[in-house]
Amino acid sequence: MRPARWLGFIAATTIFAAQLTTPAAASTDCPATVDDKAFPSAAKLRDLNATVAGFGVRATGSPAHNRLISWLERRVSHLPGMSVRSERIPIQRWQPGPGLLLSGGAVPVASAIPYSALGLRSGELIALPLGTPITAANSRGKVVLRSFPPVDRGYLAEPVLDRDMTDAGIAGAAGVVVALPFPHDQVRGYWDPHTGTHYRVPGVFIGSDAAARLQVGTRTTIGVLAARLPAVTRSLIATLPGQSSERIVIDTNTDGVGWVQENGTVGLLALAEHFARLPLRCRPRTVEFVFATAHLHRSSEGSEVRARALDADYDKGSVAFAFVLEHLGTREFLPVNGSLQPTGAAELSGWFAGSPALAQAAAVALAGRAVDRTFVLPGSDLPVPGRVPPQCSFGGIGTHFHSHLVPTMAMISGPWTLWAPSFGAEAVDHERMRRQVLAAGDAILALAPVPRDQIAGPYLDFRRARAAGAPTCSHDLPPAWAPRK
Repeated sequence: MRPARWLGFIAATTIFAAQLTTPAAASTDCPATVDDKAFPSAAKLRDLNATVAGFGVRATGSPAHNRLISWLERRVSHLPGMSVRSERIPIQRWQPGPGLLLSGGAVPVASAIPYSALGLRSGELIALPLGTPITAANSRGKVVLRSFPPVDRGYLAEPVLDRDMTDAGIAGAAGVVVALPFPHDQVRGYWDPHTGTHYRVPGVFIGSDAAARLQVGTRTTIGVLAARLPAVTRSLIATLPGQSSERIVIDTNTDGVGWVQENGTVGLLALAEHFARLPLRCRPRTVEFVFATAHLHRSSEGSEVRARALDADYDKGSVAFAFVLEHLGTREFLPVNGSLQPTGAAELSGWFAGSPALAQAAAVALAGRAVDRTFVLPGSDLPVPGRVPPQCSFGGIGTHFHSHLVPTMAMISGPWTLWAPSFGAEAVDHERMRRQVLAAGDAILALAPVPRDQIAGPYLDFRRARAAGAPTCSHDLPPAWAPRK
């Protein structure tokens, strides 16, 4: 969802509110909120985030990604009471390499478009305006130059980029060049789409300064020096027993490209360490920490695999709710005179919540930790009457759990730096990240003893309606391969 539109949704939708009633606590000396003094400092969170980012580009199933997963596994395995298992997913992985562009000389390439075809191809360079479909009639055998779509935030361009790469393959184009509206140094390593769909043509991103060097009408060579090969990737599922086997599931993804995508791993580590320190009497429910794979390879999305399992388990009474953390502590960067500049404010963020009890817990936690520019919302898409749930999207991987009718909260932002790893540590305010993770922990503690049906609210009616044949959200994943011409 466009972050700039969240304010409109606040006016257009009713933010849930309800007074939580809690059963008798197992012990009166258990904390009601996370102990601020015992929680990792902002400096410690920054160090952890530096370690995660230091693995480099964690393309799904790549050696760097596997090393990160092993590092996470060692950390959580050492926590008292924690058991860890893996959920393995076979994929056709795409190992990124450099892009090449020769057009009257070498042109600097910011990055290869993820999952684009390998090898070198040549053809006349043509410029097609946005909105003009890529077809065999205008593009066969040619290298297509496109401008990056004019969007509020970069992630909103993914559907257009995906369609252009797919259409270029069907049309028999030689390749696709996408010119970003920012200089090369700011867009080095740009990574999107992250559908996991293997395209039939090579594609590259270039910065605005490099685009000025291109000469339309000249013979141009485009290339992607990457690799495709079968692999098995894995999600980590770390389980911390509580007084009940009923689970609270906290999820994020492990594959990523920088300090923002995906720093939810840092939040999950901090929360896992916090809850592992609590005595058993202070954990009314079991807590499951899911370090999911394949969000950068959404054709095999690990969070979707986990959501399907929780959907099947929910009616057995073994699941209380799910909570997803993504893109924490982000700073706002906006276009100014052809480059991205920090505004000094936090990036707008959403805390999506699908029931009154979840929304109330979110609102109280945000206020308690003074987390600004964050809005509690029931969804990021327009409601569809008669569908269960009426709003499908939680803006990210929280969508998988919510659309499977598992009571869900999801904290997410979508800054320009999400897919632009060149901004590094500058993209993240770790003091803000800390407040967000503390708020997440506070909400979990507040909800831990609340009766399951009260947490669920409308989800129980949604599940009954689905069983009776009501339409629901699509769970289709992107295709593993783009269609051929």
